[in-house]
Amino acid sequence: MKKILLLFVSAILSVGLFAQNENDALRYSLINYSGTARFTGMSGAYGAVGADFSTLSQNPAGIGLYHKTEFTITPAFANSNTQSDYINSSNKDYRNTLYLANAGYVMSLKLNENNGSHLKLIQLGFGMNRMAMFNNRMIVDGLNNNNSLMTNFLSDANESGPYPEDLSSSYYQFGAGVAYDANLLFQDTNNYWQADLPFGGLYQTRMIESRGGTTETALSAGSNFEDKFYFGVTFGFPHINYEQESVHTEKDNNNLSPFLKSFEYSEYLHTKGSGFNFKFGFIYKPVAFFRIGGAFHTPTSYFDMNDSWNTSMTSYFDQPPLTSSNATSFTADSKDGTYDYRLTTPMRALGSLAFIFGQNGILSADYEYIDYSTSRLNGLHATNDDFLDANNAIRSSLTTAHNLRIGTEWKAGIFAFRGGYSIYGSPYKGEVMTGLGSRQGYSLGIGIREKFYFLDFSYNHMQSDDNYYIYADAPKSENKYKSNVFSITSGFRF
Repeated sequence: MKKILLLFVSAILSVGLFAQNENDALRYSLINYSGTARFTGMSGAYGAVGADFSTLSQNPAGIGLYHKTEFTITPAFANSNTQSDYINSSNKDYRNTLYLANAGYVMSLKLNENNGSHLKLIQLGFGMNRMAMFNNRMIVDGLNNNNSLMTNFLSDANESGPYPEDLSSSYYQFGAGVAYDANLLFQDTNNYWQADLPFGGLYQTRMIESRGGTTETALSAGSNFEDKFYFGVTFGFPHINYEQESVHTEKDNNNLSPFLKSFEYSEYLHTKGSGFNFKFGFIYKPVAFFRIGGAFHTPTSYFDMNDSWNTSMTSYFDQPPLTSSNATSFTADSKDGTYDYRLTTPMRALGSLAFIFGQNGILSADYEYIDYSTSRLNGLHATNDDFLDANNAIRSSLTTAHNLRIGTEWKAGIFAFRGGYSIYGSPYKGEVMTGLGSRQGYSLGIGIREKFYFLDFSYNHMQSDDNYYIYADAPKSENKYKSNVFSITSGFRF
């Protein structure tokens, strides 16, 4: 089974080369609800508030509170940065991204009040919401006196056997294969594989840049029953687009080897996939100032996941390593790899409360339940068991998370002021809610709301801590992730 060196969350196990695993399943299961600036200005605590397009991807019953037809569009700017602490060395890097967080249209149709129906309105909505962002860049570096990336490739070469042609087959070609072609792996007189400095002493630098995100196209419908009970459904069509590029460099700065000077190993991975889910929800208003909401999201089935990848390696030597050549530098490229598979991410259950203080303000809270251990990877055929180990790792390493969002809004004339706080529980077994992998954030917002248009601004900050391994058996890098997102929503009512 192929293996992939991953960027994101890898506190569970050291990651290997080119195989879909529990980290892939987790990356695409993590959601940070986004959308309009009003929604993000309250940290997404909107499950019982409604009348905002973002709720179509959260609690679809929110569509039932629309009384007018409305169009919204939300461009956003994100700054993502990572601090990495690795072997007594600390580094920071960042990436800026401009993207579309939301675009949506909701049509509200008033029913004939003389027909005796208790249904006041029906609503139809269509558009997109951003559900996750993968844009980030980080640098990990330090002097590793214990091992090297070549330690992994040497182990793979010994596993493949004494024949060099075997390194060009299966997943070996993407690691040990390109290392051999770049003359970083060689055989001794007894045909045992060898490498320079496999036990460490090299200064390591890994630069990783990721980009892309998950966007969901939402097709929704809802209704208003006696201005007391609101319900809605959403057919969600999420699309994943993820790219990662990494460059791993190791240098013999202390001249421990008479031959090896340095080497550079580059990886490229592109993952894309489309899926489907169904959401339904309700909002009940027993009295004018209080609302109760609930929603259920089915598991999302990504039925056409595709990974494509390639690697390359360049070596530099102080003196020619080959007796047949005077060259001191060699470059090798792998073939292009590709693999199709399926992914199922967990169901979600949400409960919400909101207090409505007339036209003056809102105080709301959302609770969300999700069991990450129910994620599954599957081959395209029923008899495919390539993912048996990965699914066992998902069950044994991931767990249930409890997420909480609190938000408020207060009005002064045409102006609205907002704030919020959110905490997303750790997906890892054995970690407490504020431990590795958990996320915390806060938000601020301001808006101008008139009869036929509105303009909203928001700032949302999110941070988390996690461990990252640049390759199997490497020392861990303790990483701190932070993101700052600025959104602006233009909306029009008809």
